[in-house]
Amino acid sequence: MQIFRPFESHEQSAMYLDNRRLSKQVLELYQIIRVCLAEMNIIEGNTRYLSHPIVKHIYHEGHPFLPDALHFLHACDVEHQRRGGNRNEAFRNDLLRLTELIEHHYHSFDDKRIPPFYVYGDVKVYGEDVYGLYRELLHQKWLDDQIAPRCGVSLTAKR
Repeated sequence: MQIFRPFESHEQSAMYLDNRRLSKQVLELYQIIRVCLAEMNIIEGNTRYLSHPIVKHIYHEGHPFLPDALHFLHACDVEHQRRGGNRNEAFRNDLLRLTELIEHHYHSFDDKRIPPFYVYGDVKVYGEDVYGLYRELLHQKWLDDQIAPRCGVSLTAKR
């Protein structure tokens, strides 16, 4: 599970992601939000991913950054649709219900932005360096991918 934040701005981050990771980002943010809501007994659901570093980071010891996580989810979903991606009606309805739940329980969440956090393998970094690390990671993944990333970022292999 991963949240790619190559920039502080969720909209800018969404525009930077390639199509495949952008679509996956929507689903992973959706899952992370649901795990946090389930742990808070707001919905029924599976909480087994709560021990994952990025989920723990967003859960924030019981005061999750869900409004900002939802903002990032919506930014990724809007960009995904702008590029021609679509969502089935059931998922669109789930996103609407999720948004309503977060608005209804807003007082239970931390309304600050998600602090920058990079986790990849055993590496964990907090702070402004995170954004550059995610850009480097994405560039490496794009160079390793078998298909072109289709994100509008020009790639040149660094030697």
